[in-house]
Amino acid sequence: MTAVIRSLADSLRRFGDDRLEALLVARPDLASPLPRGIGPLAARAGGATSARRALEALTLPELHLVEALAVLEDGSSPSQLAAAVSSDAATIAPALERLITLAVVWGEDELSLIRPLRDGLRSPAGLAPPSPEDPSAEEARQRVQRARREHPEALEALAWGPSIVTGHGRLARDLRAAGIVVADGEELHLPRPIHLALRDGRVRRTHAARRPAPTGPERTERVPGSRTAQAVEHAFEALRLLSTVRGFDEDPPGVLRRGGLPQRDLRRLAERAGTAVPVLATVLQSAWQAGLIGHDGQEWHPTKDWDAHRQLTAEQRWAELVLAWARGHHVAAVVGTPDPSGTGRSLLSDLTRRDGVRTRRGSLLRLLRTSPTVDATEDSLAAALAWAFPLVPAEVIREETAALLLEGEALGVLDGGALTVLGQELVLALDEEITRADDRLAAALREAAPPPVAEVLLDADLTVVVPGRPAESLLSLLDWTEMVSRGGALTLRFTTASVRRALADGRDGEVLLALLAEVSRSPVPQSLTYLLRDEQRRHGRVQVSRATTVLTAEAEVLDLLQVAPEAAALGLHRLAPTVAVTLSDPGFALQVSRQAGLSPQAVGPDGRPVAEELTHSLRGGPVEPDLVTIEGPELRVPAAEAVARLRAAEEGGADLSVTDRLLDAIARSDQIPLGIVDGRGGVVVTQAQPLSLEGGRLRAREAGRDEEFTVLVHRVTLG
Repeated sequence: MTAVIRSLADSLRRFGDDRLEALLVARPDLASPLPRGIGPLAARAGGATSARRALEALTLPELHLVEALAVLEDGSSPSQLAAAVSSDAATIAPALERLITLAVVWGEDELSLIRPLRDGLRSPAGLAPPSPEDPSAEEARQRVQRARREHPEALEALAWGPSIVTGHGRLARDLRAAGIVVADGEELHLPRPIHLALRDGRVRRTHAARRPAPTGPERTERVPGSRTAQAVEHAFEALRLLSTVRGFDEDPPGVLRRGGLPQRDLRRLAERAGTAVPVLATVLQSAWQAGLIGHDGQEWHPTKDWDAHRQLTAEQRWAELVLAWARGHHVAAVVGTPDPSGTGRSLLSDLTRRDGVRTRRGSLLRLLRTSPTVDATEDSLAAALAWAFPLVPAEVIREETAALLLEGEALGVLDGGALTVLGQELVLALDEEITRADDRLAAALREAAPPPVAEVLLDADLTVVVPGRPAESLLSLLDWTEMVSRGGALTLRFTTASVRRALADGRDGEVLLALLAEVSRSPVPQSLTYLLRDEQRRHGRVQVSRATTVLTAEAEVLDLLQVAPEAAALGLHRLAPTVAVTLSDPGFALQVSRQAGLSPQAVGPDGRPVAEELTHSLRGGPVEPDLVTIEGPELRVPAAEAVARLRAAEEGGADLSVTDRLLDAIARSDQIPLGIVDGRGGVVVTQAQPLSLEGGRLRAREAGRDEEFTVLVHRVTLG
């Protein structure tokens, strides 16, 4: 015959290792620090703070069971619980098992809810808090039966609504006279027994045991492979937008006083990049979370991690970017919208951080993987997310669902309401170690993308066609041209304005002509050569090298620079007609020279051109610890090892601290001799029952008395 489970500690002691591991993984706060025994673990699981965290992790059917148990008497059976939520014991069994695994409920035939949730849920399922003036259950049934003869429709409407009601007419007076509603100041409310009687003893009208599946039109593809091609295009477009970060060296956006990127700068950057603001915000937010950009308090710049990142292959860069998004804690799509205080949310700031958004984002991505043939609607996804996170406000659910669809499409992992081939791999990567996840995603993009093309077709009308995905060596063409069309091939056009813009940004026309001569199938058109060289002659080219900083140019060009108002900050000192030096760093000299209308070029100590991207020393943005570890920062030891230590402590293999011994007494509901240090350094010993231990304070009840007292733990001694 199975022994009766008398406490949460008894329940946990019957757990197998697998179930204890599941508990610690689901509630990692219980293992930080690791308690020394099952009793202390049970007391910690029954603490108010940990219980509230556990409540937030419940799904809708699990929350309904908890609400019903908060209304029912301790010791209710599973069949009584099932009836209270309008279901049956077999249907609620999976949710009940998880509640027991989470140490929220204990018992088998007689179920009990942990005390903090029973006391803390004051209005479960819309019911009023209990009151000493409430009628008995039998009296409530009699009142309801009498009132139903006169007002059946009104009582039916009241049954499943909230306990607070409004009304001052004849109906309200009749219901008050019948004892159905009672006055509470200027409001009327239904006493809990009356409300339960109206519901025929049930707490919930329906029980949604299964998560709603995504719904929507069937996903079709007229041209086989077109959806994959579009996903690949979005992935490489995200990388193109990420490459605009290199422009932060010469024209850095500012930093708001409260942190973040000003909205006007974001709009300017999006216009310059030729994309929508939310799309660029998604890319920049992901880059920030990956530590690729940061600020010095005044301006945003690339970081040391950016220097390493740009050395990777395109596929690896995309993998890092999309993992930072998927595992991050920010929502880029809310940029520009007001927060609850009315403050506009700025990009790259804590105002876009949302607790729990990573978990909810992962939940939706995993759900979409179960419906690969459905183009899910936003409403159906919001309903599924609300089922999994019932305590999250509805407006937050809608906001995050819309954000997922927008941000996921910008990165190439979503196509409408369905995962792309890249998104399917991302879901698998969410549960992998970071290095393996990077490799998986990079391999997925490499396999899905066509091989890069390293040749172009030039035409006399100044158009250039890249017949496929451009190789890395051709990406510089985007700086010199205007976009004409994109798709299977990329069509660009050189214009006077685009060439002037590139020269103003410090690009070298001769380097471009050499590249075109190498990659073009046909000779470079003479019209293009004339355009580039004519425009370049109009721009004096200043060479900037690292010394103090050294600037070399033709004498008349340095004359123009030296008299330009923008160059006053440089404090140029002419060493020779063609050589000048400044104490400013090379990046600032490049920026000032461009503002003066010249076209500077970064060169190395040997005078040869070097890459435009400068090396950076700035540290990155908010690289979260859980972006590089699966278990997160709280569960500091593997679950299996934590369980082994708990077992050893339970068998007497470890000495219990005062805190753990108090927690064990709380779990067992034992009375123990409690020593309390008084103000004079003496110790007063009393027999007491510890009740709870929260925030360094012990709440206890002295033996034989009803009064409770609270004392700081550091003033407690045990014999």
